[in-house]
Amino acid sequence: MRSVTYLAIGAILAPAPALAPSVAHAQGGGPVDACSREISYEVQDRYPQARGVRITSSSVSDGPRNQARVTGKGEFDDRNGGEARFSFGCTYNYRTGRTSDLDVGELSHKNKDNTAAIAGLVLGAIVVGALVAGSKDKHRDDDWDRHEVWSPADGVRCVARERACYKKGRYSEKWTSRIFYR
Repeated sequence: MRSVTYLAIGAILAPAPALAPSVAHAQGGGPVDACSREISYEVQDRYPQARGVRITSSSVSDGPRNQARVTGKGEFDDRNGGEARFSFGCTYNYRTGRTSDLDVGELSHKNKDNTAAIAGLVLGAIVVGALVAGSKDKHRDDDWDRHEVWSPADGVRCVARERACYKKGRYSEKWTSRIFYR
């Protein structure tokens, strides 16, 4: 038990070793945070429509001369309600804490699905059109009931019950469609 106590006291009093690069980024600091921040700024500079830039995945690979390469994927919301996805790369220097070689890949868009809204608008237009057409026909029928037979022009006679017009005693397709089916 005494040896454990001495080891605990020695561990507390001993100077802490400098954090190795792998420990620094495992604790949430370092290359991932720095590159995520810089990539977010780069995306917003390049694409003014970018709102809410998010890094969705990232990986770190150590390179030469105290550097690490961070690569990954991200996304942002655009003005039209859709999402745009991108890939990125960034080099991080462990000694200076600075980033370089920022690389933002091509965007791929994922638009919102407006199919239900469009279908609702079309269906609504059909219903409104049917209601308007029905009300016009009702008024037309009321007029026809009052005027069984009438003459819209010289030599033309229209019969409401038959929904037909006659010119000089003969059926007239022109006048029938003009009066009853406009």
